[in-house]
Amino acid sequence: MKKLFVLMMLAVIGLFLSACGGVKFQESKGELVIGLECEYSPFNWTETTKSDENVEIYGQNGLYANGYDIQIARRIADDLGLKLVVKKIAWEGLIPALQSGDIDAIIAGMSPTEERKESISFSDPYYRSEHVVIVKDGGRFASATSFADFAGANVIGQKGTAYEDLANQLATRAGATAQAPLGTVPLIISSILADSTDVTVVEKPVALGVCASNPGLKWIKLADEFEVDEADVVVSIGVRQVDTGLLAKINDALAKISDAERETLMVNAVNANAE
Repeated sequence: MKKLFVLMMLAVIGLFLSACGGVKFQESKGELVIGLECEYSPFNWTETTKSDENVEIYGQNGLYANGYDIQIARRIADDLGLKLVVKKIAWEGLIPALQSGDIDAIIAGMSPTEERKESISFSDPYYRSEHVVIVKDGGRFASATSFADFAGANVIGQKGTAYEDLANQLATRAGATAQAPLGTVPLIISSILADSTDVTVVEKPVALGVCASNPGLKWIKLADEFEVDEADVVVSIGVRQVDTGLLAKINDALAKISDAERETLMVNAVNANAE
């Protein structure tokens, strides 16, 4: 009996470990489930009116996701012949949701950093950008052109993203104060508008969307260059490391979207978010 009990326990443990490590994309379910914040314009945001461009957010009746990420995701899902399902997930929860099988892919303006590559795989880039700063228009730093012009400023970035690292870099090189990072870009923008901070660092498309929606702000391309890795100027789609087949299909679908079409999609996203 003791031997039988041990064998049974080993079998249970084996099944448990298999379940934990065996999460894999099942194309037969007919869906591509993606995760994103739905509050990172112009890459993604939330709308309350259904349109031909947006996609209903899973489990949130009457709310819809739109933006550059959504348009890319729609093209990928169409190419794969799958229904697109969108789940709204906080930034820090995206990778855990992917690994647990709650979503199949992360399409959220995510940079393919070396640290993230340790736990998930990334597609070819689907957008390339540059980093700029956002300040109050007419404020103390509105005429800044270099890092040195931000001496004494309060600098803030988005927690857990390249923006946090770049904000710290700006603060160090400018002799400014690096404040505790915030969880989302909207929170950071509110902080600047409330004069709780002076400047943040974001990608140019994000800055275009933010400033179009907030006339009291302006974006600046500094003469000094940020020290960034290649991963910090591109965004890619994240999938589980075991899903090599899905990754290959995503890359095939992305290859069919020309650079010109990608730029048009981004311009459209910026303009739509500013309306």
